[in-house]
Amino acid sequence: MRPDVLGAARLTRYSFSRTMLRRAVAEGWTASRVHQDLDAEGRGESIYRVDTGDHRFHFVAFTTTIDESAHTDRVIAERWEVAAVLVEGEVDDALLATLRTEVPEQEKGRLDPRVLSLTRGNRSVRFFGSLVDDLAAGRQPDPAGVGDAGYILRSTAFYANGKFGMRSFDGYDDDHPFRVPYRAQFVAAWLFRELGYDMVEHCARVKGGDAAVAFDDRWRRFFGLGNATGLGLVPYAFKHPRVLDAWVGVREVALADVRARAGDPERSAVLAGWIDRARRHFASGSDDDCTPFLSSRALVPVVDAAAEAWEHCAADDRPYDALYRWAEEQGPETSELVVSLLVELHDGDDDLFDDLFLVDEHASVDPATTVDDLRVLLDERFGWLDDLDLDADEAVTFWWVVSDNTEEPRRAPWARLEPEGRDVAVDVALRMWRLTGALAGQPGDRTVADLLAECPEHRAAVGRLVASDRRYGEPRDNTCAAGYLPLQIQRFQLAQYGMDEFKPKSTDWLRVTLYQGAPRLADLGPDLTDDWALPVRPTD
Repeated sequence: MRPDVLGAARLTRYSFSRTMLRRAVAEGWTASRVHQDLDAEGRGESIYRVDTGDHRFHFVAFTTTIDESAHTDRVIAERWEVAAVLVEGEVDDALLATLRTEVPEQEKGRLDPRVLSLTRGNRSVRFFGSLVDDLAAGRQPDPAGVGDAGYILRSTAFYANGKFGMRSFDGYDDDHPFRVPYRAQFVAAWLFRELGYDMVEHCARVKGGDAAVAFDDRWRRFFGLGNATGLGLVPYAFKHPRVLDAWVGVREVALADVRARAGDPERSAVLAGWIDRARRHFASGSDDDCTPFLSSRALVPVVDAAAEAWEHCAADDRPYDALYRWAEEQGPETSELVVSLLVELHDGDDDLFDDLFLVDEHASVDPATTVDDLRVLLDERFGWLDDLDLDADEAVTFWWVVSDNTEEPRRAPWARLEPEGRDVAVDVALRMWRLTGALAGQPGDRTVADLLAECPEHRAAVGRLVASDRRYGEPRDNTCAAGYLPLQIQRFQLAQYGMDEFKPKSTDWLRVTLYQGAPRLADLGPDLTDDWALPVRPTD
């Protein structure tokens, strides 16, 4: 849970994009486009259907064009080129008429519980038009003109869980195919990506006529869905310790299983294949500046070192453990890359692992708890606070707030603006540090009820101390420090979602790509394998 380790995380077999598609294959889902009415510029309506057996869902997208100057990666835009929803059940004329009005309005619109997720985004300024031109002229894309973060459309949000009148997550039955957290959003994202392909090919057919071609087999799965993420992820990570524990815990269970195994020729060959695939993937990428992360090209020597280490570790009695132990000594970038490759060898029960993502976040404080009890918990769960200089002036440089005019999380300097009770409680390290100080000199048998009656300002800290009863729940960082780097916890969360190609644009936000290399709707079937991550950019 150190910041530098979280900031090196990579997608794994148990990232949400991967688990969603495995579930679709295992349960025999089918998916198709059932309606499309677009003009020459790609403006109009598209509807996609997903059948899971007992449930049917529709992704309804409304597309238009806006001036390039209006494109933004931030959620505060007022217009988008794509506005869409994921709906459970049939979409009749009455519902479609309502969606036409409400969905393009996004936050200003209102929906009902038939809607599970609301999303929006824009075309790629760099790629969309050039891809249309290529296909219209009867040629495939130029590999040199397609970035390693290849995408056609870029999303900016996937709202769900009761916002704007949509169905709450608590409204899903126990046997609902989307009962696992984030599954509805990732089905929507997968269909959003499909829309991009269909829009480009439609516009190319209109423009090029008989000369136009579709994406060939080299390109038809290469492009993903672009996304950009900023400070909004930080409060979530620091306010949901049990969720974070589940995310990390699933990875740790899989890693422990793999490390405990003896060498197996078939499994070792699979690992060697993934190492080779990773090298080719990064080598086909760019050397864009990705500070503080490594660019694709800069990761090639990291993979080469892992490949060389594997040659030596393969003969060990427990070769996968030996490779992990080697990687752990090389630093977070190497270690986390090796972890993601090792987890590819895991063949755990997806039903069991899905259940592990369902957590109960409720926790209550026993008023009879004593000061000595709190001290023990602080020492067990927050002993790492001693490694942070929380008494320094720089430790309280920022506070966090939800902006009035954008409704987005922001961090504001204490020196410029007092919070006046409006701060967002993500200053976990400082609260726990102050609680530790408040307990000094207190009688050990004093009850928490008595303590909080006198010092109510520590109520939130005591509640968090009780709720932080999981091993991997607390990022070991101070969000209010002058040197705090939001990109690190953002990358961890995005990797868990299944995103890759991390391209920071400041200390506070970055661009990523989702579902790059993933199967398309027509690919769903019993023979589909979960080996699509780390695609190699096609060559001439």
